[in-house]
Amino acid sequence: MYYKSDNAVLDQSIVWNIDTYKNNSVAKYVVFDLMKKPENPFWMKKGIENHVFGYNNENYRRLGNLYSMVYVFLNSLEKNYIAASAALDEIAKLDDNWNNNGAGPFSAKLIEKCRGIVAQLEAEPFICPTACGSIQFEYEKENGEYLEFEIYEDRIEVFLDTPSNGKQEFDLKGSSATDKMKQLVVDFYG
Repeated sequence: MYYKSDNAVLDQSIVWNIDTYKNNSVAKYVVFDLMKKPENPFWMKKGIENHVFGYNNENYRRLGNLYSMVYVFLNSLEKNYIAASAALDEIAKLDDNWNNNGAGPFSAKLIEKCRGIVAQLEAEPFICPTACGSIQFEYEKENGEYLEFEIYEDRIEVFLDTPSNGKQEFDLKGSSATDKMKQLVVDFYG
């Protein structure tokens, strides 16, 4: 079950009826089978028309770009995290003093950073705002293991609690911070 940041249940029945495996298969068929250049039955003839499909490099390149965009779009349906996206939309609307305790609104830069990260994650996080100006991503397993990221514009703070390693806290900074975060999520569920 998925929740918005105000703990209201978010119904995802329509989204989960999308058959991503089928969409992925269709896209692969389009990209890998239909994109094969048709054989030229006129290969011995001179003066083939430049507009014939498969023989004009520019038209073929454009068609290839179109199929690539379709393939990327269909692949992105697999990671259409509705609850996370809705939570970020709500956080973006928060005004000054949204928690009645002086917390400020969130910058568009931070919201967009979080949207970019969500699109790359292997599992949908629970997302909520924090009073200290960060956006928190949480993962929790039924066995009590817990992974939390507090995302700021300049860094990502990590809190991990597992039986095997105990409690750990550390920061991720720099251009590789998002990649390290993605790997931590994969390892958490691995």
